[in-house]
Amino acid sequence: MPSSQPAKRTYDSARRRARADDRRRRILACARSLFLANGYGPTTIAEIAAEAGVSVETIYRAWGSKAGVVRALLRQSLRGHDDAPPLVEGDAIKAVIAEPDARRQMELYGRLLAEVQPALAPLIRLLRESAGADPELAGTLEQHKRDRLEGMQSFAGLLHSRRALKDGLTTDAARDILWTMNSSEVYELLVGERSWTPQAYGSWIAGMLESALLPGGSAA
Repeated sequence: MPSSQPAKRTYDSARRRARADDRRRRILACARSLFLANGYGPTTIAEIAAEAGVSVETIYRAWGSKAGVVRALLRQSLRGHDDAPPLVEGDAIKAVIAEPDARRQMELYGRLLAEVQPALAPLIRLLRESAGADPELAGTLEQHKRDRLEGMQSFAGLLHSRRALKDGLTTDAARDILWTMNSSEVYELLVGERSWTPQAYGSWIAGMLESALLPGGSAA
């Protein structure tokens, strides 16, 4: 009679993985709440551990340092899970890349930013405010800027290869427009300070990119 032991081991492994994922999400949720409420400096790993109901060692094993927790939060805000593949490998970005119509691409990209920025922008602000006192955070912020620039270089290159850019607009200029418009600072100005909805922000981004980058748009 065949043994059912392998199936049971698989089930137990899946349950352990699910519990570990739940614990990671709980820790990160507690860390995010404490960081945004109290600031990076005053928040300690011990406070995060106590809030999440885990040991300090659990957090250090998972992320190495307080700055490592912030990096995990940054990945989570971009990808949905701190262990998920890079954003560029996600379905939403793949849909933007695969879309053959450039105007529709701008719509999809604006919608993506409207979904990502509510979680991302507060963390970028935390990084900006705290980077001066923590070299590890400063490095994280600079890496994020480089990653954004690299991503927008690829996006601009895609538009150029499809001959979607307006006449006279270089790939580098298109990259810089995309890099500026997808910044968390623009989101904070419109949504945080002027009380736009994320959806209105996303629609505005799509319209501005269409106008600045694509034939028929007004001058950038």
